[in-house]
Amino acid sequence: MSNMHNTAVFREQYRAYIQSRYNGWFHLGSVLLISLTVAIYCMLQISELKWGELLVIPLGILAYNAVEYVTHRWAGHKKLRFTKLFYKRHTGDHHSFFSAPLLSFESTRDWRIVLFPIYLTAIIAFFLAPLCGFFLSRLGSVNMGYIVAATMILNHLAYELLHVGYHQPKKHWFHQVPMFRELAHLHRIHHHRRLMKSHNFNLTFPLFDLLLGTFYWEPLDSFDDFRD
Repeated sequence: MSNMHNTAVFREQYRAYIQSRYNGWFHLGSVLLISLTVAIYCMLQISELKWGELLVIPLGILAYNAVEYVTHRWAGHKKLRFTKLFYKRHTGDHHSFFSAPLLSFESTRDWRIVLFPIYLTAIIAFFLAPLCGFFLSRLGSVNMGYIVAATMILNHLAYELLHVGYHQPKKHWFHQVPMFRELAHLHRIHHHRRLMKSHNFNLTFPLFDLLLGTFYWEPLDSFDDFRD
């Protein structure tokens, strides 16, 4: 019970820290607007598409999945010199706010601890993804550059939307949808204190967890303290 008590206390302290003008829907809406605007722009630039150019879609998904895994596993759960701020936000705040059995948010104001800051979405959409697209356009074609940029941006958007879904209350419809239900369970397992630094670092799809041996699964109802 001490874990629940400590988590509950941390939640109250963190909520007191959130600025009164914070609006969860504005936060999520900004992520959607930035991501979809840039992704759609990239797709509209594609012309005279060759089917072979679509092969960069799996490449973009693979690249994002790798970055997601590496960032989460090593920057999010290890106190590295250059990623202290991310470590504090992720292990220090996010995992303290969502610790079994308290794994669901209670209001949209709690999205402050689920979603990345809006500026990070802007950096990915306006700089990192286009930069990757530019280099691929030099190596392949302009179409391939736009496609991979859009793919990476949409993967980040999927990350954000899925993460909100994973922390919905267990009775929410999200947890009844096949595949979403299983992905959410993997993430909730990751939030178990004894597993968070060793297993289930992928969030969108557990590809690199499977490849690198950090995948961990238990039956959906195996953890009694995962029910909230």
